[in-house]
Amino acid sequence: MNLSAGESESSEEEIEETAAEKRVRLAKAYLGKIQEGLEEDLGGFDAADLDRDLIAERLKKDEDEIEGRLHRRVADTFDYASIDESSIKSKRGHQLAVTAVAFSENGSILYTASKDGSIIKWDMNTLQKLHVFPGGRKGVKEYVGHTDHILCLAMSSDGEYLASGGRDRHINIWSVKDNQHIVSFKQHKDTISGLAFRKGHHQLYSASWDRTIKLWNIDERAYMETLFGHQDQIGDIDTLGRERCVTVGGRDKTARMWKIVDESQLVYRGGISSKEKLENGAPRFVEGSLDCIAQIDEKMFVTGGDGGVISLWDIGRKKPVFSCSPAHGVNVVASESEGEIGTAYWITAVASLRYSDLFVSGSWDGFVRFWKIAQDNKSFAEVAKVPVAGVVNSIEIKTVFPSNRTLLAVGVGQELKTGRWLRLKNGVKNATKIIELPEVAKK
Repeated sequence: MNLSAGESESSEEEIEETAAEKRVRLAKAYLGKIQEGLEEDLGGFDAADLDRDLIAERLKKDEDEIEGRLHRRVADTFDYASIDESSIKSKRGHQLAVTAVAFSENGSILYTASKDGSIIKWDMNTLQKLHVFPGGRKGVKEYVGHTDHILCLAMSSDGEYLASGGRDRHINIWSVKDNQHIVSFKQHKDTISGLAFRKGHHQLYSASWDRTIKLWNIDERAYMETLFGHQDQIGDIDTLGRERCVTVGGRDKTARMWKIVDESQLVYRGGISSKEKLENGAPRFVEGSLDCIAQIDEKMFVTGGDGGVISLWDIGRKKPVFSCSPAHGVNVVASESEGEIGTAYWITAVASLRYSDLFVSGSWDGFVRFWKIAQDNKSFAEVAKVPVAGVVNSIEIKTVFPSNRTLLAVGVGQELKTGRWLRLKNGVKNATKIIELPEVAKK
């Protein structure tokens, strides 16, 4: 056997390998290492060959999201003190209260919806109107769009579809690229209160006041199944990458996690009472309704309700890990017979920066509040508040790629999105606010 000949042939083959082929080979090997769970050691790979700053960071992020774990401790990296009125972009376009906001993963397109039945597409950088889907008159048959209050929006993670729903009981699917209506789903028997696209898929979850959750395949324009369990109107829904979703059931005081594949649900009991007592020994604030929910990662979520309580939940525990009440303070109203009556500001919206230790809440106390989850994931504390006048009906917060900016969109109105128990004046406008969170300057 001529071993030397074989060695020379192999060395020639290595020489013939082009730079592009080498990049592919190294990238495949690196992906293999990630799949085997070897996250720390690159094993002698040349980082320059992989454009490591661009590729490895994204691969690591995707891997962490697939695992569904909280992996971004970013709450302390933002300079909240530098956010003031002048740095908050505000845009008006709707006649009535803004009830829902949604923006794309790259931060280029923003959608807002309103009680006037219209949806406006904005350029998120310039805040110029790109398109308007007008609302129709109530009761009009076969109208392309909505004919009553819109309460929720959801955008697919690839930016292809927009879903909208509201009091007319219709779910409308729109093409983001073509600004065209695609299909309407009319199977719900009451108001559509929440919509959420599964991350990385075109699977849509819808929640309704008819107490059901429905699943839809948007590519096939098809209804998939209905989930039953809540005993009252479902107020909100959220989902991440796994085939499951979380919901809150209003006055049944439960949050639920729905495992689609297992055809099962986990029930979490709310109805939290404040530790502060009245003179007669009764708790000062009691949570009567769970109204909004946001997933932190695949194992944790936060809820808000009419008792002013924000609760942090672990999917392995039936009761909250930690609760804060009243999270947005107390609204004192003067009464002729009772004197001063203090009620907690309801939590009207919550949103999380996915897979991170930061989440945001809103009410009508004049502030959007930022909260940081503790290192042990057992508690949270307020880290900042930003002035926003009006009722905060909807919040969305994302770190957009590839610019790596963290953006916050807030839908503000003079009224609550689900009713007219409250009407704020004193210069409050129906508007959308855009806030970019500046990073702390590195020393």
